[in-house]
Amino acid sequence: SLTMAERKCPACGSESLTDMDEGEFMCDDCGMELKEADFKYANYKIGVVRSVDDKGKLKVCKVDVGGGEGKELQIVTNAKHVAVDEKVVVATEGAVVPAGADADSGTIVAKANVGGTPSFGMLCDCPMLGWTGGAAGITVKLEEGDIGAAPPAERPRK
Repeated sequence: SLTMAERKCPACGSESLTDMDEGEFMCDDCGMELKEADFKYANYKIGVVRSVDDKGKLKVCKVDVGGGEGKELQIVTNAKHVAVDEKVVVATEGAVVPAGADADSGTIVAKANVGGTPSFGMLCDCPMLGWTGGAAGITVKLEEGDIGAAPPAERPRK
C-alpha cells in the first residue's frame, strides 16, 4: 500500500490529503473524495482501440482514452490479439506499473520508442492491474466502463 507521501490527488495533483478512515481520503485543495483505488490507478485509463496497424511482431494502435477524435494515444504493443473497437486499459505516461507498486519497485510509464515508433503508454494485462485470474501478456478487454475512467479494482466477472 502507498504511503501518504506518495499519494497525490488525481484531479488536481495536490499532496495535501486528509485520511478520513476506512481507506478514504479527501483532497484538502479541491475537496475531491478519494479511495485507495484512485491512487492505485492514477494515470490508468479505459480506452477504445480506434485503429491497429500491423508492423511485423508489433502493432501500432491508436487508442481513445477520453481525448476524442484526433487526440488518440499511439501505443506500440507486441500483444497478439488487439482489434478495433475493443475496450482496453491503458497505462498512460506517469502511471506506475504494476498498479499499486511504489516508484522504487515499479516502473513509471514514459514515452518510448518501440521498434522505431513513438509509443505513449502500455496496454495492460491482468498482472499489471493487480488482478487475479488473467494471463500475463494477454491484453485486458472490458465489456463496460467509461472511456477515460479508471479501471475497476478487480477483474470483472463475465
